[in-house]
Amino acid sequence: MALSVHTRSILTLITHLVNSDHDGETLVGREDVAELATQHHFSPPIRITGEDVAQLRTLRTRLREALTEDGDDSGDAAVKREARVAHLTNELFTETRALPQLRKHDHWDWHLHAVPNESGIAERTAADVAIALADVVIEGETARFGTCAADDCRALFVDLSRNRSKRFCDRGNCANRTHVAAFRARQADSADTR
Repeated sequence: MALSVHTRSILTLITHLVNSDHDGETLVGREDVAELATQHHFSPPIRITGEDVAQLRTLRTRLREALTEDGDDSGDAAVKREARVAHLTNELFTETRALPQLRKHDHWDWHLHAVPNESGIAERTAADVAIALADVVIEGETARFGTCAADDCRALFVDLSRNRSKRFCDRGNCANRTHVAAFRARQADSADTR
């Protein structure tokens, strides 16, 4: 995968944001927005406006609609998802009035900042998301996003592995629970056949 470390970081932010209401709402107030910004290493200054919570929730919905699978496994579905992601990316570039600038700070090597750091965190997030999604579309990597294969989980994940083998999210214990359930089912089947 030819995606930069910064892009990979933003892809992780995307999954965190999309899944932020999976087990109940976690974007309630300014403290939650500050935690999100800190957790995902936004460079200072971090300016949180009164509208950031609502704007991040709206961005979450838009990302979910663009990135989640609709149950269609055909090649046509992949093309449609790529088109949805490209459309959202262009909308975000327009809405944030992105004017990319190269920056190097803290532990980050050169990467793009699309809006000034003084912008509100929701605008900065949307602009960073647009840059990362643009990389994903250009590299033909939208299939790196998936929906957790656990029966009781529909969380979004990003597969950054080389062999694209990821099937479960990182939120809970989905992979382990699924494998244990399958093992127990096999054990029960073998006990029934004795």
